[in-house]
Amino acid sequence: MSFASRIVAFSDRFLSQRSFELIVAPALADLEFEDEAGRRSRLANRYSVLRAVAGGVRDDVWRDSGSVFKLALLSVCYYMFPIVVGFSYFKTWSDFFAVMALVLALALVPVAVCFWPERHTARPVD
Repeated sequence: MSFASRIVAFSDRFLSQRSFELIVAPALADLEFEDEAGRRSRLANRYSVLRAVAGGVRDDVWRDSGSVFKLALLSVCYYMFPIVVGFSYFKTWSDFFAVMALVLALALVPVAVCFWPERHTARPVD
């Protein structure tokens, strides 16, 4: 499996179509052009593609961050109510905050499930 096909497979699974077409696909085209021209090292060309993929991930996360925050807040509020009602069971503040951190981490699981991208066929590699 070549580097470009691995990037396409990763992008297909974790990036939106928009991010792939506007950010990653031009970087892959530049990678192919620069490899043929031999102007830069192969490692530098691959690093630029990896930076483009990281930028695509950042763009997707930033675009959906408001929805993720709202769903996470809803889950946290739902699971925190019984803990706050049973506040008298905790002996110290550190125990209370440890359980709060655990609830926050567990509340992010349904949010991650809601935002997990659906599986579909892979994009063709040119």
